[in-house]
Amino acid sequence: MRHALAFCVDHLRAHVVILTLAGAGFVLTLVYGAYLAPDWDPIRDDQRQYIALARGIVERGEYTRATGAEAFVPEPLRFPGYPLFVAPLCVVGCSPWAITVTQALLVAALVVVVAEYAATLVGRNGGMIAAGFVALNPSFAFFGAHALSDLYASLLLIASVAVTAMLIPHHGRAGGLLAGVLFAAATLTRPVLIFALPLSLLLVALRHGLRRTAAPIALTLVAFTIVVAPYVAYVESSFGRPLVGSSGALLYVAYFQGVDESALDATEREQEVAGRASIARFDAVVGRADQARAWIALDDELRARALALIAHDPWGFAARGVFRSVVLWSGDVPLRGEDVTAAFAILWRVTSLALFGLGLVGTARLVRRDDLTSALPLLVIIATWALSFPLSAEGRYSLPAQPFLAIGLAAVLIRLRRPASRSVSNPVFAR
Repeated sequence: MRHALAFCVDHLRAHVVILTLAGAGFVLTLVYGAYLAPDWDPIRDDQRQYIALARGIVERGEYTRATGAEAFVPEPLRFPGYPLFVAPLCVVGCSPWAITVTQALLVAALVVVVAEYAATLVGRNGGMIAAGFVALNPSFAFFGAHALSDLYASLLLIASVAVTAMLIPHHGRAGGLLAGVLFAAATLTRPVLIFALPLSLLLVALRHGLRRTAAPIALTLVAFTIVVAPYVAYVESSFGRPLVGSSGALLYVAYFQGVDESALDATEREQEVAGRASIARFDAVVGRADQARAWIALDDELRARALALIAHDPWGFAARGVFRSVVLWSGDVPLRGEDVTAAFAILWRVTSLALFGLGLVGTARLVRRDDLTSALPLLVIIATWALSFPLSAEGRYSLPAQPFLAIGLAAVLIRLRRPASRSVSNPVFAR
C-alpha cells in the first residue's frame, strides 16, 4: 500500500512539473511576442508568404497567393501544411497575436509530448528534464512568435515518431492511423521530414515483429498516402511534375555559403555571376502567373549550376559543409538582428554547439540492442544533419531535431546522477 501511494504521489508530482514547464514555454512565447510587436520581425519575409497563402485558403478556397478578382495562380514554392494550420486564424484577420498565442499552445504541447516520449527512454525523471530543456530553449518560443513553419514542424515530427514508437505496438490500427496522418502533416509542412516515416516504421517492425505490426503499418502508409495525394495531384496538374520547391536554390546558395568571394576561381566566379543575373531577372518578373513559372525555371537552373560547381570542386564543397553544420546547429540567435551583439552571438553559438555535442552523445548511449526503437532519437538527429549538409543552412532548420537532442541531454544528466541505473520509472512503457 505504501509503495502504491508513493508511486501515485510521484506520478502526480511529475505531471505537475510537466504542466508547469508547459506553462513556462507558453509564457515565454508570449514574452517574445511582446518583444517582436508591433512589426513582428519583418526581415523574415517568409511570414508574408505563409499569411498570403492562408488568406487564399480562407477567402477563395484555393491554395494560392492570388487576391481579390485575380485569376488563380498555383503556388510553386511554399508547401501547404503550415498555411492550412494558420488558415482558421485568418477567418478573423490573421492577427499576429492570434498566431503567437496559438503557437504558444503548440510550445506547451511540444513540452508535454517530449516529456511523455522521453519517459519511455530515460524514465519519468528524465522525461521531466527533457521537457525542461524544451520549455526553456528560447528558440522554440522565438519562432513560435513568428508566422513561420518551424515550430509546427518540430511538434509534428516528434509527435509522429512518438506515436509510431509508443502507440503502434500497443494500440495497433488506431496508432497506425494517427501516425500516418501526423507523418503526412509533417511532410506537407517540411518535405524533408519524410525520412522519419520509413525510419520509424522499419525500427518498430524490427522491434515488435512484422506479424504484430503489419496491419497498423499498412494503415499508416494508407493514411499518409490519402493525406498527401491531393497536394501531389495539385502540383502535377499545375506544373506537370509531382514536386516543386526550392531545393535547387538551396543547393546553389549552399555552395557559396562561407566562401570568401575573393577566393573564387574563374569557373566559380562565372557561375556566381550568371546565377546572380538569373536571380535579378526573376526579381524583375511581374505578374503572379509569370512569377510562378519563372520560379520553377530559376530553381531548375540554379540546381544545374550547383551540381556543376560541386562536380568542379567536390572536396571544397564537402569541407565547407563543416561551416554549414555549425550554422545549422548554432545559428539564429533568438533576438532581432539589430539586438544581437558579437559577444552574445559567440556565447549562443558556443553553448548551442556544446549542448548539441552532449545531446548527440546522450542519444547514442540510449541505443539498446534489445530495442531498436531506442535508436530513433539518434537517427533523427543524424538524418536531419545529413539531409541538411548539402543545402544552405539556417539555425531554425535544426529546430525539428532539437526535441530529440533534449532527450539526449536528459540521458546524460540522468546517467551522471545515477551512473549504474538504466531503469524506466514509468511502468506503463517499461520494456
